[in-house]
This record gives sequence, C-alpha cells and structure tokens, in this order.
Amino acid sequence: MEQPPQSPQEPARPQPQPWGGQPWGRQRPAEPASPPAWGEQPRPPQWGYRPPPSGKGSRPPGAPPPWYRQPVGMLLIGAAVVIVLAVIVPAVSGGGGPEEAPTYTTGAFGAPRTTVPPAGATTSSAGQPASADEQLRQAIQDEVGEAGDVTSVTAPAAGPVTVTWQIRPAGSQGLTENNARFAVMRIMRAIQESQLAAGGDAPAVRLIGRYQLAGSSDPVTVVRLRFAPSTVERADFDDRDYLRAFELADAAVIHPAFRG
Repeated sequence: MEQPPQSPQEPARPQPQPWGGQPWGRQRPAEPASPPAWGEQPRPPQWGYRPPPSGKGSRPPGAPPPWYRQPVGMLLIGAAVVIVLAVIVPAVSGGGGPEEAPTYTTGAFGAPRTTVPPAGATTSSAGQPASADEQLRQAIQDEVGEAGDVTSVTAPAAGPVTVTWQIRPAGSQGLTENNARFAVMRIMRAIQESQLAAGGDAPAVRLIGRYQLAGSSDPVTVVRLRFAPSTVERADFDDRDYLRAFELADAAVIHPAFRG
C-alpha cells in the first residue's frame, strides 16, 4: 500500500547559547577586502590583537628626538643622578653608625712621646730657668698637640696636680667633644709618665677643660674631672680608647653640651 507523499519538514532553528555566544551553525562569510587603489600600499593581514589607537600622533619624519634623548638632556639627567647619590648615600650609610673619629688621632700625632722636655725648654721666655710646673706644662702640651692649649699647670708638693686647658673647636660639636676626650687621655698619660720618671707615689689629678660656647663672650668650664692617686697609677690611658676618657675619672662634672 502506498504512503501518501509527505511535505518536507523545515529544519530546526539554532537556539541562542546561555553564555551569549553565537549559535553553532553556518557562519556568514567575510566580505572580501576591496583591492587597493592605484599607488596605495597594500594593507597587511590583520592577525592577532590590535591595541586601540592612542591619541598621540606619530612623530613626523625628520623631527628632532625628545629632549631626554638629546645630549644636553642626557647630561642633565646624569648630573641630577650624581647629585642625588652624593646627598642620599652619605646620609644612609652614616645614619646610626658609630661615633665619628676625632679630628686628631694617634696617627696624626705619631707614637706617644715621653715627657722629657725638649731642648731649650728648661728656660722660660725671659731666659730664666723654668719652674717644675712650667716644665710639666710644656711636656703636657707636647702630648696634647693640636687637640688643645694647656694654659696652666700647678703641681704643689703636698697637693693635687691641677691642669687647665683650652679645648680646640673642630668641624662639628661631636668632633669638638672628641678633642676634649682625646686631650684628657694625653694629659693623664703625660702625668703618669712624669710620675714614673720622678719616682714616689702617684698624685691626685684635677683637670679643668674650658671652651667658648655659642652665645658666650668668654670661655667657660665645660669639663671638670678628678682622678684619685690609685687611678693615676694603675689606669691605662690609651688614647685609642679616648671615648672612655670621662668614664675613667673618679668624679666628673660635664657640661650638657659635651655629654654627647
């Protein structure tokens, strides 16, 4: 028995995809690119990602390069880098480090000398024989050198040795304080060696350091130290350990400006 002819069924339409893409099916063919006009360069094929066009126009041919690529601009950039490094590197490397060395060190003065007065030092400026105090002052001044000026020395037979000196200023307050400590070690070494050369018991020692502070018209006492005879005899006054100069004293009165 013959079946009646069936009408052809219409194919199902593709359903939209949930992720928003195009349904699977026949893609519309791309329109062919129009051929370039006469004398026009052919366009390169468009492959991969093309960034959106920027608002900056390209540099026209023959235009000078930017300033930072010119010799003068490169020189200015290099000078700025050098200045920044010269300012920042010392600040970073020096911050929080140990205290600066004094302006005058053992190497600058040479090896510690004995307290024997130099030739011609046994006489005063007037041609008279120098007193024992003056000879000791000259010996101490030779030890202290450029770190200070010894103004007076008194060494009575029954009393303590008293030395007064003027602290020399340095490049900064910290270096000036170091000069004061350095001078204390040299003064005490000279007195210690003179006591060993003369024999007998070690004397008590008083040191008075004076300095003209900012705003003052005259020098004032900023360091006052006292050393007992036992300390004078047994302490090691090595100027390489100058930072402990004030601590070696049995009694000390230090101005706040010199307590750094």
